[in-house]
Amino acid sequence: MEKTEQKKKGLSTAKKIIVAVLALLILLIVGFGAFTLIKLYGMSRNAAKIVAKPTFDPNDTPDPGVELITGDPGKWDVDVDDPIDPNLIYDEGIYQQDPIDPNVINILIMGEDRRSTAETGRSDMMLVFSYNMKTNTIKAISILRDTWVYIPERTTWNRINAAYRFGGIGLAVNTINLNFGLDIQKYMITDFDNLIGIVDTLGGLDVPLTDEEIEFYNERGSASNPIRRKSDGFCHLNGRQVLDHCRNRTLGNGDWSRTERQRSVMNALYVRAKQEKDVASLTTLMYKLMGYVETNMSPYEMISLGTKIVFGTGGTAPIKATIPCTGSWSYAMEHGMAVIHIDLDKNREWLKDFLYGAM
Repeated sequence: MEKTEQKKKGLSTAKKIIVAVLALLILLIVGFGAFTLIKLYGMSRNAAKIVAKPTFDPNDTPDPGVELITGDPGKWDVDVDDPIDPNLIYDEGIYQQDPIDPNVINILIMGEDRRSTAETGRSDMMLVFSYNMKTNTIKAISILRDTWVYIPERTTWNRINAAYRFGGIGLAVNTINLNFGLDIQKYMITDFDNLIGIVDTLGGLDVPLTDEEIEFYNERGSASNPIRRKSDGFCHLNGRQVLDHCRNRTLGNGDWSRTERQRSVMNALYVRAKQEKDVASLTTLMYKLMGYVETNMSPYEMISLGTKIVFGTGGTAPIKATIPCTGSWSYAMEHGMAVIHIDLDKNREWLKDFLYGAM
């Protein structure tokens, strides 16, 4: 009898221990989840707000006209801003836009080039990431930074990368939407230092390079950690090397080749994400990267969209393209700086077909 009671007492104690351990595990899991969500929300702590779209006519500030030229004018590193009232340099909200197609989500991914900590930099990389939930297809469209466009509510035309300097990410989004007829409401932004951190956190990226590019990077900074081609033809790059690749417009055809390199890195990021085995591992990866990115997407939106893109059936590598489209542009000079003058109507129609047509 006494032994039976001791046995029952021992079992009861064991059950209590098991319950306590399970409770502790649940608390740890819930606590980690809550901490992760808090950290994810931290990515949007300075997010641009969605605001009502004002009524204005871009024709009130017509294109002042540029000096079209033949051949490459050079001078791409010269930034000569149009005179602008300092009172018109402020952070803008993102104008609310109804979705063109509810199945298509367009996100602006932007890389910032900040010359000093005292000023807002220019957008050195502007890439529209478009995901079609119905077909589970991705399209990545680079916008050349020197494209000559109208800057909303600033009564000026300028290179498109100046919009970010004049009004932050909100004005950058509004400028793209207005000039190209898009419906972007979400964005992700990082700077070059953070790009290094992202790639190194991932353990590097496998990127296709030409022999000329390998030699170029090794001569200019990779000598201590030389780039070599792997057996599969790709090169494994660290963060510094990826940054050099994204900024390279010395080799090839200037900014056209540079944006192609940037899209190649985006594809490498996509391939890396596809290596995650489940939602939990993907969320953990996102948690590791959250300190390097600012966005106005909620944690739920990021995890939900990331899961669909990475684990959705039928997913393929991004279909890549560039604005301006073929046959729609000319080199030009304006205020002593080289710009790309484009046919806006032709580019709007091309984008509409590319994003929402049968392609």
